[in-house]
Amino acid sequence: MNNNHPTGLPQLLVAFIAAGGILASASEAGAHGKMDKTVPADGAMVAPGLAEIGFVFTDAIRMTLVKVTQQGSEAAVASTSELPKKYVTKAKIALEPLAPGIYAVTWTGVGRDGHVMKGSFSFSVASPKSSQSDKDAH
Repeated sequence: MNNNHPTGLPQLLVAFIAAGGILASASEAGAHGKMDKTVPADGAMVAPGLAEIGFVFTDAIRMTLVKVTQQGSEAAVASTSELPKKYVTKAKIALEPLAPGIYAVTWTGVGRDGHVMKGSFSFSVASPKSSQSDKDAH
Protein backbone atom coordinates (compact mmCIF):
# COMPACT_ATOMS: atom_id res chain seq x y z
CA MET A 1 0.00 0.00 0.00
CA ASN A 2 1.40 3.41 -0.97
CA ASN A 3 1.04 6.13 1.73
CA ASN A 4 2.54 8.93 -0.39
CA HIS A 5 -0.30 11.42 -0.20
CA PRO A 6 0.05 14.93 -1.61
CA THR A 7 -0.64 16.39 1.85
CA GLY A 8 2.98 17.38 2.60
CA LEU A 9 2.83 20.75 0.79
CA PRO A 10 -0.43 21.98 2.39
CA GLN A 11 0.80 20.93 5.84
CA LEU A 12 4.07 22.77 5.28
CA LEU A 13 2.16 25.85 4.14
CA VAL A 14 -0.07 25.77 7.24
CA ALA A 15 2.99 25.39 9.48
CA PHE A 16 4.72 28.32 7.75
CA ILE A 17 1.67 30.59 8.14
CA ALA A 18 1.31 29.62 11.82
CA ALA A 19 5.01 30.34 12.48
CA GLY A 20 4.66 33.73 10.79
CA GLY A 21 1.71 34.60 13.04
CA ILE A 22 3.66 33.63 16.14
CA LEU A 23 6.64 35.74 15.09
CA ALA A 24 4.43 38.74 14.33
CA SER A 25 2.79 38.49 17.76
CA ALA A 26 6.19 38.23 19.46
CA SER A 27 7.56 41.28 17.67
CA GLU A 28 4.49 43.35 18.63
CA ALA A 29 4.80 42.28 22.27
CA GLY A 30 8.51 43.09 22.22
CA ALA A 31 8.07 46.56 20.72
CA HIS A 32 9.74 49.21 22.88
CA GLY A 33 9.24 52.91 23.24
CA LYS A 34 11.64 55.16 21.44
CA MET A 35 12.82 58.71 21.90
CA ASP A 36 10.34 60.84 19.98
CA LYS A 37 11.67 64.33 20.72
CA THR A 38 14.17 66.23 22.86
CA VAL A 39 14.19 69.86 23.93
CA PRO A 40 16.52 71.23 22.80
CA ALA A 41 16.58 69.19 19.61
CA ASP A 42 19.68 67.19 18.73
CA GLY A 43 22.21 69.57 17.17
CA ALA A 44 20.28 72.73 18.11
CA MET A 45 21.86 76.07 19.07
CA VAL A 46 19.99 77.66 21.99
CA ALA A 47 20.12 81.04 23.69
CA PRO A 48 22.26 81.54 26.80
CA GLY A 49 20.72 80.61 30.14
CA LEU A 50 19.04 77.33 29.16
CA ALA A 51 17.98 75.74 32.46
CA GLU A 52 15.83 72.76 31.43
CA ILE A 53 15.99 69.82 29.06
CA GLY A 54 13.01 67.76 27.98
CA PHE A 55 12.29 64.29 26.67
CA VAL A 56 9.29 62.83 24.85
CA PHE A 57 9.01 59.05 24.36
CA THR A 58 6.62 57.01 22.21
CA ASP A 59 5.81 54.73 25.20
CA ALA A 60 6.14 55.23 28.94
CA ILE A 61 9.54 54.58 30.48
CA ARG A 62 11.06 55.06 33.92
CA MET A 63 14.14 57.20 33.51
CA THR A 64 17.03 55.90 35.59
CA LEU A 65 19.88 58.17 34.48
CA VAL A 66 20.34 61.52 32.75
CA LYS A 67 23.85 62.90 32.45
CA VAL A 68 24.66 66.28 30.93
CA THR A 69 28.30 67.16 30.28
CA GLN A 70 29.94 70.16 28.68
CA GLN A 71 32.50 69.44 25.94
CA GLY A 72 36.01 69.42 27.39
CA SER A 73 34.81 68.52 30.89
CA GLU A 74 34.28 65.10 32.42
CA ALA A 75 32.15 66.52 35.25
CA ALA A 76 28.39 66.23 34.91
CA VAL A 77 26.27 69.37 35.02
CA ALA A 78 24.28 69.39 38.27
CA SER A 79 20.55 68.84 38.01
CA THR A 80 18.27 70.90 40.23
CA SER A 81 15.42 68.38 39.97
CA GLU A 82 14.96 64.65 40.46
CA LEU A 83 14.17 62.13 37.76
CA PRO A 84 10.50 61.12 37.61
CA LYS A 85 9.83 58.19 39.93
CA LYS A 86 7.09 56.66 37.77
CA TYR A 87 6.70 55.66 34.13
CA VAL A 88 6.30 58.72 31.90
CA THR A 89 6.10 59.62 28.22
CA LYS A 90 7.34 63.16 28.91
CA ALA A 91 9.97 64.36 31.34
CA LYS A 92 11.71 67.65 32.11
CA ILE A 93 14.98 67.92 33.99
CA ALA A 94 15.91 71.27 35.55
CA LEU A 95 19.54 72.40 35.50
CA GLU A 96 21.52 75.38 36.64
CA PRO A 97 21.57 77.88 33.73
CA LEU A 98 24.09 76.57 31.23
CA ALA A 99 27.15 78.55 30.18
CA PRO A 100 27.96 78.91 26.49
CA GLY A 101 29.41 75.73 24.99
CA ILE A 102 28.59 72.36 23.51
CA TYR A 103 26.71 69.88 25.69
CA ALA A 104 26.11 66.13 25.44
CA VAL A 105 23.16 64.43 27.11
CA THR A 106 23.07 60.69 27.72
CA TRP A 107 20.06 58.95 29.20
CA THR A 108 18.99 55.50 30.31
CA GLY A 109 15.48 54.28 31.00
CA VAL A 110 13.51 51.10 31.58
CA GLY A 111 10.31 50.18 29.75
CA ARG A 112 7.37 48.58 31.51
CA ASP A 113 8.54 45.25 30.08
CA GLY A 114 11.94 45.63 31.78
CA HIS A 115 13.78 46.46 28.55
CA VAL A 116 16.65 48.92 29.12
CA MET A 117 16.81 51.78 26.61
CA LYS A 118 19.62 54.26 26.13
CA GLY A 119 20.17 57.30 23.98
CA SER A 120 22.05 60.53 23.59
CA PHE A 121 21.85 63.91 21.93
CA SER A 122 23.86 67.12 21.90
CA PHE A 123 23.23 70.83 21.58
CA SER A 124 25.07 74.13 21.84
CA VAL A 125 24.45 77.13 24.06
CA ALA A 126 25.34 80.33 22.22
CA SER A 127 27.50 83.01 23.77
CA PRO A 128 25.60 86.20 24.68
CA LYS A 129 27.57 88.13 22.04
CA SER A 130 26.72 85.71 19.20
CA SER A 131 23.04 85.55 20.17
CA GLN A 132 22.84 89.36 20.17
CA SER A 133 24.59 89.45 16.77
CA ASP A 134 22.01 86.98 15.47
CA LYS A 135 19.19 89.28 16.61
CA ASP A 136 20.88 92.35 15.11
CA ALA A 137 21.30 90.59 11.78
CA HIS A 138 17.51 90.19 11.38
